[in-house]
Amino acid sequence: MAGIGHDAPVPHASDSTTMTTVTFGERFFASWYPSFMARVERAGQADVRGAQLALAHGRTLEIGAGNGLSVPHYPDELDELVLLEPNPALRARLAARTDTPAAPVTIVDGDAHHLDFPDASFDTVTASLVFCSVRDPAQALSEVHRVLRPGGVFLFHEHVRGTGVRATFQDLLTPMQRRLADGCHANRDFESLLGTTDFHIEDIEHTRMPTWMPTIVPLVVGTARRG
Repeated sequence: MAGIGHDAPVPHASDSTTMTTVTFGERFFASWYPSFMARVERAGQADVRGAQLALAHGRTLEIGAGNGLSVPHYPDELDELVLLEPNPALRARLAARTDTPAAPVTIVDGDAHHLDFPDASFDTVTASLVFCSVRDPAQALSEVHRVLRPGGVFLFHEHVRGTGVRATFQDLLTPMQRRLADGCHANRDFESLLGTTDFHIEDIEHTRMPTWMPTIVPLVVGTARRG
């Protein structure tokens, strides 16, 4: 469901973005998403992030970093952490964080469909609640695969389409959720999409997001590797 300003300093970080115009949808999403997810984090989601992001290594890219909920969970020993977020309103919140890891941190604007990085330039790519809202998830996954080095890992943490009545409920509410949550598709079947790629899925856990919002409860957390 998740997007560093240019005035607030970030320890160990540089911001190579340029300011872009904030749309109404981006501004509205940024007005409620951080506080909503802060409650989810306190309910247990932070533990999920921490356990998974401990696996990040080398040069690491997070796509859709939002307001930086994952930032404090990255290891200090990374070679570099690159945080990509296209929503200028969320980048402003990201820039104000003071809990970045000791590793060098770079904040960039960008598009997950056309990552502005050379082939095989990262050891780890991470995504947390991002693929629900990208326009073309297959293209974005292809870009993640491209920028990973052979043997590199993709750490994913995504809410997904449920089954039965819940799936029907997600289908019904997705049009409204897309408008309220900056393009978020409640019914997107991320796991099936990932299975059509060249990634080797090493580990996947089916769990539940600790939230009252029923459309985003089903969650998959896992690791895929580029061959």
